[in-house]
Amino acid sequence: MKNKISVWLFILMMVFILSACGKDENPIENATFETEEETATADNEVNAEADGDESEAYEPYFVDDFALTKLDGTEVSLMDYDNEIIILNFWATWCQYCIKEMPLLDEMDQRDDITVLAVSVGEEKKLVEDYIAENGYEFEVFLDEDSTLASTFGVTGFPTSVFMGKNLELYYVYPGMLDETTFDAILEAIDDIKAKNVK
Repeated sequence: MKNKISVWLFILMMVFILSACGKDENPIENATFETEEETATADNEVNAEADGDESEAYEPYFVDDFALTKLDGTEVSLMDYDNEIIILNFWATWCQYCIKEMPLLDEMDQRDDITVLAVSVGEEKKLVEDYIAENGYEFEVFLDEDSTLASTFGVTGFPTSVFMGKNLELYYVYPGMLDETTFDAILEAIDDIKAKNVK
């Protein structure tokens, strides 16, 4: 099984051509702002992947397991979350696109086949706790105060969502704000990947 971070990290670098939020004091360097044109381009790329050539040989990539720190300070393993689709969402409270995206993520987390794991990057526990409590979000929230996990995933802007499946198979990385249309297109692309897996 190809479950080395170095393998899929190459894929992340290839798709991280745009990002959503960024500011000078952000601990992640080179963060940029996403424009409407870039969002449209990314959406077209998602749709193109969903309609791609199915004759190509599919070879899955797997993410190495790693620890996640909950808001209460306890650590859990990513492998503890065994669902059809796991969305690892990197975000920050100052990110306007993250704020707009979160209601959709909360809605998706209510589905039986999707688990959303929201990773707050570079922010203190109290700030994150207050934000989540104020908005009443129910998805699980984790802290990446020193930005180590975000850096490992090559995140350069917020929000960034990593779509994985069972056994941490990497399906797709979307750097930018998800809307319903984009979300549906990604899910369709994932269905195509699953179909190739069973052939």
